[in-house]
Parts: sequence; C-alpha cells; structure tokens
Amino acid sequence: MATSRAIGRWTSGNVGYLGAALAFLVASIHLFHPQRGFLRLATFVTTGNASLLVSDPRPVAFVLSALAILLGINLVVANVARKRVYALGMALMVTYFVGYFAWHLSGHGGFLPGREPLYHGLHPVEAVISHLVNDPLAALAKSAEAALFVVLAVLYRTES
Repeated sequence: MATSRAIGRWTSGNVGYLGAALAFLVASIHLFHPQRGFLRLATFVTTGNASLLVSDPRPVAFVLSALAILLGINLVVANVARKRVYALGMALMVTYFVGYFAWHLSGHGGFLPGREPLYHGLHPVEAVISHLVNDPLAALAKSAEAALFVVLAVLYRTES
C-alpha cells in the first residue's frame, strides 16, 4: 500500500513537470515559428504591413496563444486557479487542432477575405496529410499539442 502511494505521488509530480515541458515546447513552437511567430508579426507591424494580418491572422494568433500558455504555466506554478488553467489549456489545444485542420481543409484559409483556396492540386484531406508528413515542425506541434491535451486532462482530473 505504501509503495502504491509513493508511486502515485511520484507520478502526479512528474505529470506536472511533463505538462510544463510540453507547454513550453508548444509555446516555443508558436512564438518562434519561422513564418508565423513573433518575428513575422513584428515585421508586419514595423513595416506598415499590418493590414496583411487580415488575410493571414496566424502570426497574431500564434504569438498571443504562446503568451497565454506562458501565463498559464506561471499561474499553475503560483498555484492560482490550477483547475481552470488546465481546462483553458485543453480548450487552447483543441483550438490549435481545429484551427490547423480548418486552415488546411479550406485551402490555406480560403474562407478569409483576399485569399484564394490553395490545395496544391490535392484533395483537401490529402493536402492536410501532405503538410503533416512533409513539415516536421507541424508534425511536432500537433504531436506536442495532443500530448499536452492528454497531460492537462490527467492534471485536471487529479486536481482537487
């Protein structure tokens, strides 16, 4: 019985560390993404091209969501509204998935003003698969987001 309690404490503590590591990874991928991260956002804003963010809002979404993740990590460490932070984190991971698939299934945001759908001559589902297979950063991001969702769900269930 004592061994099972010790394993439980070890597991719950390490799940928290795993969650923090995954959260930092997901935030880093989005904040420092070479085409959609902070540098791209700063370039649009400082060169007077902020209007381009209407046809491609991903730099704003990537940066703001990464900052939200970093805030969430700080709130959990400070023991502030942990269960709510876990729930919001899960919602953000779902949003990443819905956003990624909506973006690619619609032909790279073909639903936005000023954008023509682009499917690369493939069926929309084939285009999504092609992107995930041929873009290691996208595959890493989706994998890390899925893993973080699972870890956040475990933390949410175990939080009192």
